[in-house]
Amino acid sequence: MVNMKGDAPKEGLVYDTEKDAWENMPEGMLAGWRGPVASMDEETMFVVDEARGVLRKYDPERDYWEHMMESEWLVGAQKIAAGGGRVCVIRGCSTEIVVLDVAALPVKLWVVKTPPGFEALAIHILPRMSRPDF
Repeated sequence: MVNMKGDAPKEGLVYDTEKDAWENMPEGMLAGWRGPVASMDEETMFVVDEARGVLRKYDPERDYWEHMMESEWLVGAQKIAAGGGRVCVIRGCSTEIVVLDVAALPVKLWVVKTPPGFEALAIHILPRMSRPDF
C-alpha cells in the first residue's frame, strides 16, 4: 500500500500474511514505486514509471527495481496486469493496450487496439482455459 501517485515522496506499508501485521515497506521498493504495479504468480512485481515510460522488475534480495525496458508506449500508464509471462498496460488513451512479453529477453512489446467504440477501463490476464480431453 502506497499513499501517493507519481514522483512525490511516499510512505508505504506491506502486509505480512504470516504475521497478520502491517510492516514498513522496504526502502528500495518504496523508492522505485513510480506508477502502477502488478504481481505475476505471487512472486514477481512489475512497475511502469508512468512519467518516463520505464518497465522495472522488483528484486527483493537486493531491494532494487531492475530496469527491463523503456518505451514511449509506456508513458502515461494508468493500470497494469501481469500473468503468463506478459505485462499488459492501459495508458491514458484507453483504446490501446500495450503488451510486454517479459519472458523474452530483450522484452518484446506490441500494441493491441480495442474494438471500435470500446475503451479499456481495467485489465486482467486470465489463465488459458482448455477443454478436457474426453
